[in-house]
Amino acid sequence: MKPLSGHWNVPSDKPTSSTPASLLDHGTPGHGHAYRAGDPRISVIIPTLNEASTIEECLGQFDGGSARPDEPAGLPGPSGPTEPHGPDESTGPTGPTGPPGTAAPTGPTSLEIIVVDGGSDDGTPEIVRSRPGARLIESGIRGRAIQMNAGAAASSGDVLLFLHADTRLPAGWRELVAESICGRGKAGGRFRFDIAHAKRIYRWITRGTNFRSRFLGITYGDQAIYTTREAFEAVGGYPGIPVFEDSRFADLLKKNGGLDWIDEAVLTSARRWERRGPVRTLLLTWLLWLAHTLFVPPGFLSRFYGVVR
Repeated sequence: MKPLSGHWNVPSDKPTSSTPASLLDHGTPGHGHAYRAGDPRISVIIPTLNEASTIEECLGQFDGGSARPDEPAGLPGPSGPTEPHGPDESTGPTGPTGPPGTAAPTGPTSLEIIVVDGGSDDGTPEIVRSRPGARLIESGIRGRAIQMNAGAAASSGDVLLFLHADTRLPAGWRELVAESICGRGKAGGRFRFDIAHAKRIYRWITRGTNFRSRFLGITYGDQAIYTTREAFEAVGGYPGIPVFEDSRFADLLKKNGGLDWIDEAVLTSARRWERRGPVRTLLLTWLLWLAHTLFVPPGFLSRFYGVVR
């Protein structure tokens, strides 16, 4: 039986937390802005390393640009074939959402885009600088955990959403995140996962990934993990490890207020699977995960994982 959203990953011995008080008043101490309940300021943090081929399209989803990567018309998703994406005329709590992934116009200060670059030499920083709506932080240090923590430290949002450069958010994502945080009182959450490829093998990987995350609680960063600033600081941010930092971070959120599930899909490029082949990549990921659970040092595992951005 399909579980209700947000109620299966909360430890039975720990009650679900209520919405942080800072999201229900007229401002968050130290951030100097006002907002209404249910409309928190969201900071989207994007770690990059040589993402020249994807970062412009990624940033475009926040200003009406292309919203989905490498998506063929009629790409079959977990629920069946879909129609080519076009303008969305639906109206959410804050007005029209626009094309999938487009930032809804809830106010000039309600969305912040931060790109943290780990030392790209392919022109990624120059592309980000050319985008007036994005803020670039050049950390010069590789590693998603380091970069995401740096982005969080520099951000001003009440809610932090960590996004891979080759992942696109669904229509109405801001309203969905606000409802998760302010309506259901969760510490954070993640989205349903999908891959931008029509081959059957990717459909099976998609189904397996969503089962793994939803029912086994194993969550990876390409599901666009989000959290309140309060919860992020309470768990100490992303653990400083080179692999599975996203899964470890999600586990920490589950223990500190619950990790919600948004049943709308983020769409991720298939390039990571195409690089080694989908079957080999899947087997490698599971073997490394098993080794990780057996306390094999993350530094050793990173030699096999490689850097794929």
